[in-house]
Amino acid sequence: MAKAKRDVSELKRRAINSLVLSIELFNRPHDQGRAESVLILLHHAFEMLLKAIIKDKTGTVHAKGGKHSFGFDKCLEVAKNEIEMISDNERATLSILDANRDIAIHYYQDISEDLLYFQAQAAVTLFDNLLNRAFEERLADFIPERVLPISTRPPKDIKLLIDSELIQVDELLKDGKRKGIQAAARLRPILTLATAVQADAERVTESILRKAIKRRRRGDDWSVILPEVAQLKLETQGNGIPVFFRIKKDADIAVRIAKDDEPVTGTVIKQEVNIWDKFNLGRNDLAKKLGITGPKTSALILELGIQEGPNCFKILRRKSSTFKGYSKAALDKLQSAIKDGIDIDAVWNKQRHNLGAKRRNR
Repeated sequence: MAKAKRDVSELKRRAINSLVLSIELFNRPHDQGRAESVLILLHHAFEMLLKAIIKDKTGTVHAKGGKHSFGFDKCLEVAKNEIEMISDNERATLSILDANRDIAIHYYQDISEDLLYFQAQAAVTLFDNLLNRAFEERLADFIPERVLPISTRPPKDIKLLIDSELIQVDELLKDGKRKGIQAAARLRPILTLATAVQADAERVTESILRKAIKRRRRGDDWSVILPEVAQLKLETQGNGIPVFFRIKKDADIAVRIAKDDEPVTGTVIKQEVNIWDKFNLGRNDLAKKLGITGPKTSALILELGIQEGPNCFKILRRKSSTFKGYSKAALDKLQSAIKDGIDIDAVWNKQRHNLGAKRRNR
């Protein structure tokens, strides 16, 4: 018990340290590596805080038999669905941060000062809320109240902010291919807002980016290309610098995306989906996220009829290659079954003969 408490305390300490460093970098007097460092450290702060909360509530941050602790996606899933410590809006906020951090590490993006502030202040607000909700502590218990991301012109309206960003993208696109790279870099963090708040929280792939640019060049309106962004709004409290700064998904919107099999009428639009992006998980990817073996994952897929769901599974073909692709919806169903206590060993014993497996435990 004492060791568990020490572990929770150490995770929380690391979380606060990373948050303070991100704030310090946000306020640094030059921009070299600033935006990327802020996003990376904010992400690390939340991963450590979520692990501290999960460890405190459940006693572990490891899957049964797993060698490694939970990744960020797993922390979000446990915090939202198992211990119910974060809301849908808060998960969306953290998914946006996760996607921005991923881009900061792996891609070239041009994130504006307003968008960086938008992300940083929302993160500080949420961190303080979670710290208080889980441990009845406040950031002010660890750092001076004056220490927070500051801006001389904090954004008040996300629609105006995004409209301003997209005007800049349009200006770059007018110059054709000569500034196509800069346009793509500017568009990436905006697409992050759109893809991260989707139900399956997709990453911004190069195909998604190219498709958005292609649609804009042929004349499609941004509100149709990025309908998810229209759902977002800022909730601020206080005067001057908004200390309480939340991202919500209940804005009044002119258009929305149709659900599967819903008729497309009026202001409802059909979202174009790249099936390679949607069904981007293989069996082994699922197994890794579930923390069980590949064969037992196959048995669970068979038991739950995952391959019978058109929104969960698709056989993809490219030239002579064939790929069995699973979606985020499939992963959610598998995780839900495990959360509800399904006996994986019993499922394996029941289904192993249907998989052509040898009679040995895996």
